[in-house]
Order: sequence, then C-alpha cells, then structure tokens
Amino acid sequence: PSEVQRAFKIAPQASFALSVKNPEKPSPPGLGLGQAQEPDYPDRLQREFRGRSFAREDIKLLDIQGAEFILVGARTDPEKAYNVDIDVEKEDERHSEMLRELKMAKSRHPIEPLFSGEWA
Repeated sequence: PSEVQRAFKIAPQASFALSVKNPEKPSPPGLGLGQAQEPDYPDRLQREFRGRSFAREDIKLLDIQGAEFILVGARTDPEKAYNVDIDVEKEDERHSEMLRELKMAKSRHPIEPLFSGEWA
C-alpha cells in the first residue's frame, strides 16, 4: 500500500458495495454537500433512484458534478457469505475497463498522478 492508503487505512484488496446518494433525499445533519453544491441530475437519471435515498452503482450517476457516493465494506469472504462466484481480474492502467467506460483518453486525461505523486 502507498502512503495515502496507509494513512486512510485502505486495504490493498477488499470488497465494497458502492451506492450513489439521491440529492432529493436529506443527508444527516452536518454531512454531505450543501444545497448549492448538490448535483442536478437530468430527469432520466433522477428516475434511477426510484424515490430511494441511494441507488446502486451506475457510472452515469457518478458522471455528474457533485455526485456523492458511499462505499460499504463487504464481509471478509463475500463469495462464501453470499454464495456467489466473484470473477476477479487483475487490472492495471493499460488494461483498465474503468478508463474505457468513463471514456477517458490517456492523451487528454493523464493517469500517472493516480499512481505516483506526493501525499500533502
């Protein structure tokens, strides 16, 4: 783990569930963005929440300025706990599906700062 991972106690490998917060639902006092900073989802994306406080991970929901999300740690062995088969693939910056899904061109969006840099 890098210095940042150690500072935030981020494990080198873990399982998480990601949920995106519905800006139309209130946050607990003192948490979340102020009303002026909250995302303004187009109607078609706002419907993805179906009136709930959170929606499952969806790249379209994260691609809006001000989008808030939470990561919830899964159990130590989610495959055993939930009787599912999780196909894990080793990715690096050259083969990342995430970069393709986000339509990030390496020539316009340098990714080196994600892998190097200094912790401030």
